[in-house]
Amino acid sequence: MQAALVNNTHRKLLLQIGLVLVFFQIHRVLFFAINQHIFPQVGWGEFTRLALHGIRYDLSVICSLQAVYLVLSLLPFCQKVWNGILNGLFLIVSSIAFIFDLSDIGYFPYVHKRMSAEVFHLIGNKSDFLDLLPAYLQKFWFVTIAILILLGLFFYFNKKINKKYQCIENQIINIKYIVIFFLFCGLILLAIRGGWQLKPIQNNNALLVASNQEVPLVLNTSFSILHSFQETKLTPVRFMTDTAARNYMPFVKDYYRGQKFNSCNVVMIVLESFGKSYTGIGGRQSYTPYLDSIMKESLVCTHAFANAFRSADGIPACVSGIPCFMKEPFATSPYAANTIEGLPTLLRKQGYHSTFFHGGTNGTMSFDVFAKNAGFDEYIGRTEYAQDEDYDGTWGIWDEPFLQFTAKRLTQEAQPFFSTVFTLSSHEPFVIPETYKNEAFAAYQGIFKGISYSDIALRKFFETASQQPWFANTLFVITADHNFLACRDSLNYYNQGIGLYSIPVVFYQPGNKWLRGNYSALFQQIDILPTVLDYVHYPSSFYAMGKSAFDTTHVPYVFTNMDDYQQFYMGDYIYTWNDDNLNGIFHFPTDSTMQHSLLGRDTASTRYLPYFKAIKQQLVNGMIENRWLPSTYLKPQ
Repeated sequence: MQAALVNNTHRKLLLQIGLVLVFFQIHRVLFFAINQHIFPQVGWGEFTRLALHGIRYDLSVICSLQAVYLVLSLLPFCQKVWNGILNGLFLIVSSIAFIFDLSDIGYFPYVHKRMSAEVFHLIGNKSDFLDLLPAYLQKFWFVTIAILILLGLFFYFNKKINKKYQCIENQIINIKYIVIFFLFCGLILLAIRGGWQLKPIQNNNALLVASNQEVPLVLNTSFSILHSFQETKLTPVRFMTDTAARNYMPFVKDYYRGQKFNSCNVVMIVLESFGKSYTGIGGRQSYTPYLDSIMKESLVCTHAFANAFRSADGIPACVSGIPCFMKEPFATSPYAANTIEGLPTLLRKQGYHSTFFHGGTNGTMSFDVFAKNAGFDEYIGRTEYAQDEDYDGTWGIWDEPFLQFTAKRLTQEAQPFFSTVFTLSSHEPFVIPETYKNEAFAAYQGIFKGISYSDIALRKFFETASQQPWFANTLFVITADHNFLACRDSLNYYNQGIGLYSIPVVFYQPGNKWLRGNYSALFQQIDILPTVLDYVHYPSSFYAMGKSAFDTTHVPYVFTNMDDYQQFYMGDYIYTWNDDNLNGIFHFPTDSTMQHSLLGRDTASTRYLPYFKAIKQQLVNGMIENRWLPSTYLKPQ
């Protein structure tokens, strides 16, 4: 049996597995080296430890992807055509895995997680994918070169292995062969499972050897994608009774105090990737002089956070009060048909007409579908704009002309109206019109160029809007869909942890001196809906996870989620939660970059944990049971 274990077929397979394993580690080194600014707490020594743990995940995905090749190679066939087909299968599968792994070097800074199956939704949307591809290839040219070089080296070394260890002709099938065949198959299965443990390893097993922020260094992209294909179904949560959960954090609000309904127009302006760090309240260099000037005449939420890290989640959070809490956006989840009431449907009951403006190509990120599901009466995109000379060549219509169009189009609306406009020029690849490629913009690169241009477009929008008859009777809500996740912050606050979600939220009504100053309490995107309804004196109860900025009866909080990693911020503490387990408690602001966990060291720090559990229980179970209306929320369970 010993002789059989070292025959050419087995040598070749073991060397090929080893070759793929080496290249996965090369990819991991490149991934860390290029994105090291996102892991400021990880030195090369710690990275080496994490990389060694990563071998387990590498072997698992290698054997999963190459299982067919490995098993067929063990069969007693040795024909030239057969071997050529098998070698082609091995090279194709390995190459696809390598391309995804290397591409993630450039993709990771924008999502702060390894790619998952949702990347195929982006590829499947051919318009968005093909429009963006040239810009990404240009920006990440080094990734393309790395792919070509490493694939060339991989093909070269694999050819040498095949040449040295050719298959055995006329192999005898006997007891030894059968035993060794099943032994190898057993080892393949063991590698796929990741060991002898009770359950096969998943993405969250990496938390046993790494913190939440370090998990991407343990995993590889192929493993992450492969283990995220299953449909996202929520699992019921039961921390306490429903009554106890509602006592901690009631989700039905009623702010009516007998006042006359304030039928002002409401215009929500959601600025693409406008992280707090780029504005005058961010404590860094400001690139938004006009937005800063608006803030001086507004109520400014200086401690505000997004509930999302991608646009497809940020817009529902702002408009409908639905935070990101699943791996996929609500609009494409199994619960998309649930009965949800947001600002369009609630304000319609008071006679409002609603319109969603987005200069993107119709269908981009499915915002036309979202607008319909959210209850907007109209969706206006690039098609309705109908002037393609203003097309930026990638996403849609440049912000300046589209915002001008929006300001004038609103004049045609019957008042009162609710409108949301979502900008796009501050999105990668940050293309601006030729007329702005002058000395003033010469010093700006990347996101800084996009933010600066969109701020100018915002100024010109308000200059035009101020001349319209509806302007004085309008509440403007100015915010962002999310922060720019690929930002680089020298102080490491805005590029990790809770700081990664920092955004501005501004409430402005011309001439309203009462709506001024700084609101320094915690605020989040899902608080916009109840704040607007409180401001207009909405006369009925409504479902809202968030709270009004004018509400002093409920404790403010912030909830964020990226895959299964949640952060809950209340009082002076931030809790991190993964796979239904509390795994970190951090004191804010003394530990704003979340480096020193108090878990197990400070019992007083857990005082807000029941609030988080109450929120999560109601959020998850309410979605599963379709109880997101006041009438269904309070029904007996």
